Order: sequence, then C-alpha cells, then structure tokens
Amino acid sequence: MANTLAMLLAMVQVNEGQELTIHVRQQPHLAYCHQLGRETNKESAEPWYSDIKRYLEKGEYPEEASENSIRTLRRLTSGFLLSGTMLYKRNADMTLLRCEAEQIIEEVHEGTFSTHVNGHTLARKILRAGYYWTKMESDCYQHVKKCIKCQTYVDHIHVAPSALHNLTAPWPFSVWGIDMIGPIEPKASNGHRFILVAIDYFTKWIEAASYSTVTHSIVVRFIKKDIICRYGLLAHIITDNRTNLNNKMMT
Repeated sequence: MANTLAMLLAMVQVNEGQELTIHVRQQPHLAYCHQLGRETNKESAEPWYSDIKRYLEKGEYPEEASENSIRTLRRLTSGFLLSGTMLYKRNADMTLLRCEAEQIIEEVHEGTFSTHVNGHTLARKILRAGYYWTKMESDCYQHVKKCIKCQTYVDHIHVAPSALHNLTAPWPFSVWGIDMIGPIEPKASNGHRFILVAIDYFTKWIEAASYSTVTHSIVVRFIKKDIICRYGLLAHIITDNRTNLNNKMMT
C-alpha cells in the first residue's frame, strides 16, 4: 500500500492541504497479471510460420491473400515438413530443423547470467549468439512486454516529473552555494583530504580550496578570504546543512 501511495504521489500533482479520495479494490490476483492477460489477448500470438503450418495442415490460405502471396506461400511450403503438429524446415543437406525461437528468447532473457534487457538489446544478443528469424525483433519486444519481472521492477520513465523550483540570483556574487568534497583517498602530498567548493549562482564562478580538515573556523575563514574580500558582501549562502557548514559562526 505504501508503494502504491508513493507512486501515486509522483504521478499526480497535489497541492498542500488538498484532500484526495482514494478508492481501494481488492483483487484475487496482482493487477499487472490482469493487464498482461488483456495485452496477450489483444495482440496476435501466432508465430511467424503460422501461415505455412496452416497450409500444410489444412490447405488454407491467409484471408485476403493476393495471387502473388499465394504463389509465394506455395513455394515456401516446399521447404517445410509437417510431422504431426511439429513443423520442420528442410535444410540443404536434408537435415530437419525445428524452430526454437521461444526457448531461445526465454533463455537469453531470463536464463542463467541474464539481465532482463529491453526488446532491442535482447534481439541483438540473440543475433550475436548466431540465431535469426524473420520476426525476431518484434518477438523480443512482445516477450519483454509480457515479462512480469520487467513490468514490476522497470524504471518508471513515463511518470510525470515533479515541479522544478528555480533559484534566482538578483546580481552577480550575491548568492553562493557551498559544499565539501571528501575525504579523498589517497591524500595529497601536503596532507589535504578535503576540498571546499563555492559556486556563484549568477555567473557560475567557482572558488575552491583544499584542507586537511574542514571545521567551522576554516569554513568561515574561506568565506571571508575567498568570497567576501574578493567579491564583496553576499546576500545568501546555500549549503546542505552539514554541521561544519551550518553553525552560529556562519550566521
């Protein structure tokens, strides 16, 4: 429930103090399972060789097939053999080949040492492994769409972004942002392990200095020597509220 509310907050803009009514409905299965089932029913689940198998099994042509398509289908079926319900392709040396596209996709996408990549990357990995069929890329895309783990843990790239709050500086060197980098290993030859950085929000000018330790007095001395004495008195200082950057000496 907490994850659902957090996701809802990221997708819907809510003003402070605004009340929202949330309707909760219990289902016997997870919601994404129902969604995956509906998507499967909408899209055709027939493999690429369905027309060839149907012609060898029943002698039927695809609906609305042109004369050219019928001749092409007859020519293609001469290189296939139907044994029961299993379709084989005759190789040049009369070896019978069987289509294992679904098993290859599952092994590359979900098998050992697999990383659940997207459809385009999955098709390229299968191609580098030495496999190819005519609908390989579209089959990979459809398989990724039906993968429950991919749909559950994928990054929500289509979630509406949160509102940005611009920080404006009225004149140069009036608003500075200060932060500390470190500790840095290995330390410098003079023993310094920290870098104190200040950036002006108007001009993006940077002032930096290295220290062995960063205490309250060092921060105050840096602001006085490297900022105030060079660019004048500043109006605001923005920090991340660390103890050495937010103290009585700073105020």
